Amino acid sequence: MINPFYFDDDYSFGSPPEEDDTLSGRLRRFHELFDSSIRAILRDCLFRVEEDYTKGIATLQILCPNQAVLKRLSKKRDRICNNVNSIWGRSIQQVGLCINENGSVSQQVTLQCRYPLY
Repeated sequence: MINPFYFDDDYSFGSPPEEDDTLSGRLRRFHELFDSSIRAILRDCLFRVEEDYTKGIATLQILCPNQAVLKRLSKKRDRICNNVNSIWGRSIQQVGLCINENGSVSQQVTLQCRYPLY
């Protein structure tokens, strides 16, 4: 069987499917930048991008299933911000680590992901 997404030449039909610029493609690349232990934790999390048009701030929210996952991810704050900056650039300014408490989502930790000025 021929894989329709495998191109043997110089991608004459466009970019390869791994490099798509959709939200799911960016989340896939974000997930792949971590080591296996953090990837296992991120598999249980939900993601969404929330934009506040009044302040002009976009936030990537990571919904953690419990407090233990939130605590482990909050220890990796520098790595998370570096990966967000490398994938989204200046379009995402914050990462919110959230937890689902009694059916409502509450943001527990906010990471400011400023793009480095060189």
